Amino acid sequence: MQPFRVEKLDLEQVRETYAGLIVPAFPENELKPLKRIEAALRRGKYLCYGAMAAGDALGVAYFARTGREGRTLQLFDYLVIRPELRCRGIGGAFLRALIDGPLQGAGAVLLEVDDPDRADNPEERALRRRRLAFYLRNGLYDTGALATVYDAAFRILALPGNETIAPDQAREMYAALYRAIFPPHTFRHRVTIEDLGAPP
Repeated sequence: MQPFRVEKLDLEQVRETYAGLIVPAFPENELKPLKRIEAALRRGKYLCYGAMAAGDALGVAYFARTGREGRTLQLFDYLVIRPELRCRGIGGAFLRALIDGPLQGAGAVLLEVDDPDRADNPEERALRRRRLAFYLRNGLYDTGALATVYDAAFRILALPGNETIAPDQAREMYAALYRAIFPPHTFRHRVTIEDLGAPP
């Protein structure tokens, strides 16, 4: 596996990796506009990290964040590894390096993963199950909450902390994060959050 260092990205690196890694990896309905990300970065409401080697990003992780009752909440917005480097252990190593590094003491960290049960076809369902399994085996757990943002359905995962986040807590935290990202009208009409009960 290629060695790397976890580094915080500057604005130019964010622009480059958004265009070169994020846009090709996600469907249009899951892409936040770059202008919205830049505005959140300027307000201290967004963080971006790279798995850097010789000045190049092998992968990136983007986070939205907000404060709530003296606690920082973060949404693991995007995790992308360069296509030619996938299936080499870099994604898992990067995720664990984030958990052991910049995410230590970061408060609650939530992550969206496409819901396998809402896939359009068997191939997409299998892909979504592999993604879910990747996050679960690399330290996250399923909170039992489901969110729909525009028309994309996500299981809400969380990083383990001092206590397990229950589905109702996950819903409240997730709502707080998206209120910080979206204008009120967009949040009311484009974001729904429900409790699926105990994770499968």
